[in-house]
This record gives sequence, C-alpha cells and structure tokens, in this order.
Amino acid sequence: MTTSDERPRSTPLPKLQIALVLLIVCTEPITATVIYPFIPKFIRSTGITGGDEKRTGYYAGIIESMFFVTECLVVFQWGRASDRMGRRPILLLGPLGLACAMLGFGLSKTFWQMLFFRCWQGVFNGNIGVVKTLVAEITDDTNLPDAYALISLTYGGGVTLGPIIGGLFSDPAERWPKIFGRSFFYDFPYFLPCAVTAVLALFTFGFSFVGLKESLKTASQANASANVNPEQQPLLQGQQMSDGRNGTNNVNSNKVQLKKALTFREIVTSSVYLQRALMTHAFFSFTHMAYTVLIPLAYSTSIPTGGLGLSPYQIGVILGIYGTCNAFLQLFVWKPMLKRIGARKMFILSYTFYLGNFTLMMLARVVTAWAGEVNKLTWALIVMQMSSASLGTTAYNSCAILIVKAAPEGALGAVNGIQHMISSGLRGLAPFVASSLFAASLALDWRISGGKGGIARYMVDLIMLGITATGVWCGHRLPE
Repeated sequence: MTTSDERPRSTPLPKLQIALVLLIVCTEPITATVIYPFIPKFIRSTGITGGDEKRTGYYAGIIESMFFVTECLVVFQWGRASDRMGRRPILLLGPLGLACAMLGFGLSKTFWQMLFFRCWQGVFNGNIGVVKTLVAEITDDTNLPDAYALISLTYGGGVTLGPIIGGLFSDPAERWPKIFGRSFFYDFPYFLPCAVTAVLALFTFGFSFVGLKESLKTASQANASANVNPEQQPLLQGQQMSDGRNGTNNVNSNKVQLKKALTFREIVTSSVYLQRALMTHAFFSFTHMAYTVLIPLAYSTSIPTGGLGLSPYQIGVILGIYGTCNAFLQLFVWKPMLKRIGARKMFILSYTFYLGNFTLMMLARVVTAWAGEVNKLTWALIVMQMSSASLGTTAYNSCAILIVKAAPEGALGAVNGIQHMISSGLRGLAPFVASSLFAASLALDWRISGGKGGIARYMVDLIMLGITATGVWCGHRLPE
C-alpha cells in the first residue's frame, strides 16, 4: 500500500510520440555536422581561396557563422508560429526544409551557393525549441526529466554520427570507382554524404507526417477531451500537468492565445524569474561553447607554444570517452539527482563544475610546459577535467526545465524559441571570442616573455573563469 509520503510514480512516456520527436531531434545535428570532415577541401575546390590554403579557415568560419546567425534570427519566430499554428506543422517543415538544403549544398559549385544553402539549412535547423515545447505538453512533472534526458542523448548521437557519414561517403568516385565511377560523382564529390542525410531527413518527414500528433489543443478540442480514448490520454495529461495548470486554465489560455499572441517584449518582461533564467542560460550557452572550442585548440597546440601537443587521434579518443560519460550521466545520474535536489540546485551544481573545467585545463598546460612533455600528471589532470566536464553538461537540461516552468500561459513555444535563439546567437559568438582570446594569449606571451610561459599565456583561461563565475552567480540569484 502506498502512503502519502511516497514520491509519485513516473508516468510512462508516450512511446510513439517520443520516438518521432527523437527522430526529428537526431536529424538536425546529423545534417549540421555532416559537412565537417570535407568542408575545407570543398571550399578550396570552389576557387574562392585563390590557391591560398591559409585562407580556407576564414571562409569556413563564414559558412559556420552564417549558419548560426540565420538560425538565431528565425528560431523565435518558429516558436511563436507554433503557438498559433500548432507544433506539428512546424516540426514537419523542419526535416523537409533540411532535405532540400542538403541536396542543394551537395550540388553547389561556388562558395556563394554553399553559403546560400547553409543559411537555408540554418533557417530550418531551429526546431529544438518547438521540440521541447511539444515534449513539455505530452509529459508531466514525473517524466519530463526522462524525456529531456533522451533528447540530449539523441542530439549527442546525431553530433557523433554526422561527421562519420561525411567522412565515409565523401569523394565516392575515388574510393569506390566500380560503383560510383560516373562523371557525376567526379563533378560533385560531396553530393553523396549530403544525399544520405537528405534521405534521412525525408524519412523523418514521412514518418512524422503519418504518426506525429498535435499537442497544442484549441478550446474546442479541450472541451471534447472527456471523450478521448485511453491511448490519447497521456497527451492531455502532459498538457495539463507540464506547466502546473489544470485543463480549464489551458482552455482559457488557448482562447487568449488565439485572440492575441504575446510579443517578444511582453514575454521577456512577464516575470523576473524568466528574465533571470534566460540570462543564466545565456551565460551557460556561451561558457559551454567556448569550452568546446578551446579543448581542441589547447590540446593540439604544440608544447613550446603553450598547448599539450596531442595528435588528432588522441584528441578523438578523449572526446569519445567524454561523450560516453555524458550519455551515462544523462541516463543514470541526472534524473535521480534532479528529483532529490530540484532543477535550480542541480543547475547551479552542474554549472559550477565549469570552474573546474577551465582551471584543470589551465593546470594541464602549466604542468606540460614545466615538464616539456605530457606526463602522468598531465593525463591525470585531463581525466579530472573530462570528469568535471561530463558533470557540467547536465546543467543544460536543468536550465531548460527552469525556463519551461517560468513560461507565461499561451507562450511556451515562444519561450522555448527565445531560449534557442539565445543559444544559437551565443554559439555563433563564442567560437570567435574564445579562439581569438586563445590566439591573443599566446601572442601576448611571446611578446612579453618570449614564449617562456608567463601569466599572459593563460589569459584566456582566467577570462573564461571570470565569465563562468558570473554565470554561476546569476544562477544563485534564481528564486527557489
């Protein structure tokens, strides 16, 4: 017999709907990262660099920056549109648009064509906010953490799978001339990996078109909810419980929503809690992306210059183990901790680990510079750093839950759109800032001490520690 002191049992997730949502989630990072292995060679083949290989990085940076810029510009609009048109049509448009963009990218012959289709891809790559909105509406307080953990795990899998597809299927005419030795694949050597991801996106569209249900209920649909069959009930339970309001309030909020959608300013100023949650999310997004960019820079830079001098293979192994640890923590650690201490404390605790990330990365560089090699102490610091980083990444889901709970009635999609708009904007800014600070730190070290490893070499680490500490302080300002 259960008692009133026992925790409520977790509601089973609606399996088909969650599976389709995860398929949509997986498609976005796969199409986004498939170009990474071949983009430098692809850019050089257009002739835009004029034969100067050193300029490749500049044009590759433009391709990636514009991807995030376009995503940032439209993601709020997608969220607000989903509040009026429904979640389903917006989520169906995403993979369909991505499929067209990937086919166009693979058929590009000039840099400007590549840039156009990469921007097109950015427009249709901004559905994660709508995804989280739909998930919040088909779940309740007992199973929302499970769903968000699956989203993070699936997204990470897509980030891993995309480059594998890009590296495996690029330039097929050279690798498998008996199968792909036609002139088409010589003229378009990078079409095949783009086509593979486009087909995946089309399959996602087809499956979702058939099986994905609308989670945003209009007033008339809500009034008829008493007659739905048991298989549909989880959708309604999620809508009623995910934001802590009952069915009657949802009907009223939908009526208001159909009359007038809240503006960006009305949403952001609706509560101090939401403002602080979004501000904290902004700091975390910047911190996380900057750290992600600095890892390969610090690890691959030669030891005399101020790095660890690791090979690409060693870096790949480290990041692979890091990704596996992330998946384990998301599945088996994050949810029990969240239920025990709550989303606010879990976010603050996780974000605090980033102070350890930057400190340990700096110490690893200091120890390596003193020893002149990567010794056992360096490897111990790397293990500690990756352990700290794995614990820190759980902050993202905790912050997402805080923002969902702070959303005003009738604007959950728009709020998630704002959240992702912030992420996209800062993911575009952080790589430029972090890599520029890293380069400036090394240049300043050579100017001041002749490259002998003075404090200037670690300026980037100290600045990032200051930014992270400010973000953690913002997290502490979130109300209980």
